[in-house]
Amino acid sequence: FNESVMEKMGLGPEDLLKENPRLIYARQSGSYTKAAGHDINYLAMSGLLSMLGRSSEKPYPPLNLVADFAGGGLVCAFGIVLALLERSRSAQGQIIDASMVEGAAYVGSFMWKSRSLGLWNRPRGENMLDSGAPFYDTYRTSDGKYMAVGTIEPQFYQQLIQGQCITFLLNMVMYCRLNMVDVLMV
Repeated sequence: FNESVMEKMGLGPEDLLKENPRLIYARQSGSYTKAAGHDINYLAMSGLLSMLGRSSEKPYPPLNLVADFAGGGLVCAFGIVLALLERSRSAQGQIIDASMVEGAAYVGSFMWKSRSLGLWNRPRGENMLDSGAPFYDTYRTSDGKYMAVGTIEPQFYQQLIQGQCITFLLNMVMYCRLNMVDVLMV
């Protein structure tokens, strides 16, 4: 519901906190509270959508896990947990306001920080963790399904190469590894 709906029904936080000062009242709020939206909208507004997808393809949203569940629900739930902790000390309730857009931006803080450190500075789909590295990607199998390969660490990469006899990829993968991982090794 829009914030004002609960207030009009006499169920706003101020009304309810008068009746129960230990109440924890959580709601989704933020700059775009009055606008309808969905996960893809919150991802776009937070800037994360521009980082998701393969090179030379349009951005794609990762189901509704990032903004709806993590950025909205999980951030709100964390606020509730912190309010419960505070209530155990002060015996006072509080109002928790969680913004889906700001929550999505927070969930994506790893990507933003990685970009500022030069670890995620290539275009979308050309970084190590966004399908830019052949050793961290998904591949179609002969039965039409898919398998995931995540061999960032040298020992796992070596096992992949040896176990699959993929020596012809060795030079290409090592080239990618040197260009993407050398920053991490410093």
